[in-house]
Amino acid sequence: MSWPKRNRTRRLLATIGWCSSVILMTAGVVWASSEGGHSMWPDFWQRVLNFAILAGVLIFVFKKFNVKAFFTKRTESIANTLNELEVKKKEAEKTYEEYKQKLSQLDKETDRILQEYIEQGEREKTRIIANAEKAAAEIRQQTDIAIEQEIKSAKEGLQQEIAELSVTAAEVLLKEKIGEEDQQKLVDDFMTKVAEAK
Repeated sequence: MSWPKRNRTRRLLATIGWCSSVILMTAGVVWASSEGGHSMWPDFWQRVLNFAILAGVLIFVFKKFNVKAFFTKRTESIANTLNELEVKKKEAEKTYEEYKQKLSQLDKETDRILQEYIEQGEREKTRIIANAEKAAAEIRQQTDIAIEQEIKSAKEGLQQEIAELSVTAAEVLLKEKIGEEDQQKLVDDFMTKVAEAK
């Protein structure tokens, strides 16, 4: 038998001995104070026997089901639960304080975010206007180039038309004003120039 079990057994026997002594002393007092001729010893021993049986059953049950370990585990479980609840309570208080502080700064944060959005809007507005002005300048430039090309093309067309009209008018005039002698002279001059060129 191990040392702790011996100690428990000794304590148990000491407890039973002490209880027995108390019962016997009580029995002596009861017997001395009894009146009449009938004896109280049978009733006393029956009660002692009942007590001993009850004590034995309780000791057996406590040992069999290890009630002490159950209550120790239960106590530890309750202590652990209380510790966890205390930790959670502290965390909840910390979170509460953080949210309380955040709520107190909410107005400042709202103003800061609003100001930031206004500044972003102004920057975006400036960027859009700059892009629109750039696009308008490019469109004007392309329009000016297209107009210049149209004017140039129209001028060339007019010049060609004027040249054609001039040639036609000159031809008509030449036909009207040049006679056969002039035509023969022109042909002779032309032939002479061709002969000289050779």
